[in-house]
This record gives sequence, structure tokens and C-alpha cells, in this order.
Amino acid sequence: MATPRRLLVDPENACAYHLASKCTRGMFLCGWDRLTRKQYGHRRRWLVKRARMLASCFAVDLLTYTVMSNHFHLIAIYDPKASETWSDQEVARRWVDAFPPRKPSSRVRGKFAAARMWELRKAERRTLMLSDADRLERARCTLGSLSSFMKHLKQPIARRANLEDDCEGHFFEQRFYSGALLNEKAIIAASAYVDLNPVRADLVERLDEYEEASIAERVREDSPERLNDYLRPIASGLGPQQYRSFVDITLGDYVGLLEGMIAAQTTPEKKTVQSDRISDWRARMFALSKRQRAYGSAEQLRAWSSERGLRCLETPLPS
Repeated sequence: MATPRRLLVDPENACAYHLASKCTRGMFLCGWDRLTRKQYGHRRRWLVKRARMLASCFAVDLLTYTVMSNHFHLIAIYDPKASETWSDQEVARRWVDAFPPRKPSSRVRGKFAAARMWELRKAERRTLMLSDADRLERARCTLGSLSSFMKHLKQPIARRANLEDDCEGHFFEQRFYSGALLNEKAIIAASAYVDLNPVRADLVERLDEYEEASIAERVREDSPERLNDYLRPIASGLGPQQYRSFVDITLGDYVGLLEGMIAAQTTPEKKTVQSDRISDWRARMFALSKRQRAYGSAEQLRAWSSERGLRCLETPLPS
């Protein structure tokens, strides 16, 4: 029997999570499908675009993402209490941004007239929400739920893909994976695990080559100033300071860590004086492949398990 989500996600405290979901039956529905002999790689961009949009509206910070041909990974910080601090106006704004009304056709009214009408429709919907306390409270609960975030990320993609294929049925497996990341080392190791997914799959050799990975986006936008800045979320629904309380590493150090791991994996003779550090992070990444309920030190895992009435049977990340 699957573990209830309420035991996998902390209901009181902000925490980072490794989230993952597979296409049904492990089929390559977001890449080259050998069965149908069709290329569905454009669907990976659908997922990236929607994940970025929803993360700015829900109570999550999107830290890292990679969309592969038959599954996707996200690293996100989720605060279950954040939505309780939002004003009614903020809830209405976020809800309408996440679930906007249908855009009017620009063919009939012209580009600028259609954009103006769409903004008026959004303003009208926000006003209607503010006049309905029950609907506003339901919206607040939805925007503050990690499960709802994943649901509204995957459902529209599934419907759009089914329309494209002229078929019905599940596109993703119904249940998604979530592993709590209890300390900074676990978050950085999980982020590296996600960003290096295309490299481990031998799809690319460099960090900037795989379009649907967050590290490619970060590397393409690099500047000397940004390399010295702290690693920031790709999209934030919690605020600019939330991530700093979880991870304290610069973008330059993080990129250097990933490049060192790639070099150590492909050309052992190029190992540098940081080889011990690289081996340490590779050990952490290997532990992440076990898909535990949570990752952290032995003490943190025991506390996490005892609070939820679970048995601590997993090996902690290397300390």
C-alpha cells in the first residue's frame, strides 16, 4: 500500500522536495516514440512553460527542473503555511494568473484590442472571486497545496497531448514521487542529480546543450555578476528570500561542481584537486537514486520518521 501524501509532505514547515513523475508505462511520450515512429519532443517545452507559470502562483519555489522523454524531475521548496498569509486580493490575483480566462481571438479584434479585452476579463474574474468567500477559500487551499500543484501541472499537458494524438486515457502515472530534502547537502545533491540527468543518459556532453533542463537556462544567462550571486529559483511563488534560508551556494560554485562531476565521469585523467569533493557529491547522487521518502543526516531521518509513525529503514546521505 502506498504511503499517504500527508506523511510524505510536512504539513507545518517549509521544506525542499524532489518531485518526479513518469509517463504511463514508461513510454516515450515526450520524445522519440519508437512505437509510433513520431517525435514528441515539443511536449517537453509545454511542461517547462507550465511549471514556471504555476510556480509563480502556488506556494512553491521552483529551484531545478529537467524534462526527459518519459519522465520529469523538479526540485521545489514548498511552504504549507504561506497561502494563509496572503491577502484576499493576492489569492485572487494568483488564481486568475494560474487559471486565466480564454484569450479572445486576435484575428477578429486585432492584437492590441484582444490583449485589452483579455486583461478586462481577468480583472472581472478577480472581482467575482473577491465577492465569493467560499470560492476564495477553496482557491487559497488549492494554491497552498503541493499535490494540487502537481495535479494542475500534469492534467493540462495530458489533455493537450491526448488531443494531439486523438486518443483517451492516462498520459502520466497517477501517483508522483516526492522525497523530502532535509538539509542543504541533500538539496544540492538532488539539484545536481536532476541537472545531470541528460548527461547521465548520454544525450548531451555539456550543461548548456539540453534545452529542457534548468542548468542550461542558468548557463546561457550567465554573466560575471551572476556567477558570484547566490543560486536563485527559476520561478518563485514564496518570495526572493526563501531559498537563501535553505541553500547557501553561488551559481559559479554550483556550475563548477557539475562540470567537475562531468569531467570526472568522462575523463578520469582530468580529475583536479577537488576530486575528493566530487567523489563525495557523486556518492550523494547515488544515494538519491534509491528514491527514499526523505534524505538527510541519520538524526534528521530518525526524527522525520518518528514524527510520522514510519520505520526508518533507509540509509542516510553520506555526512
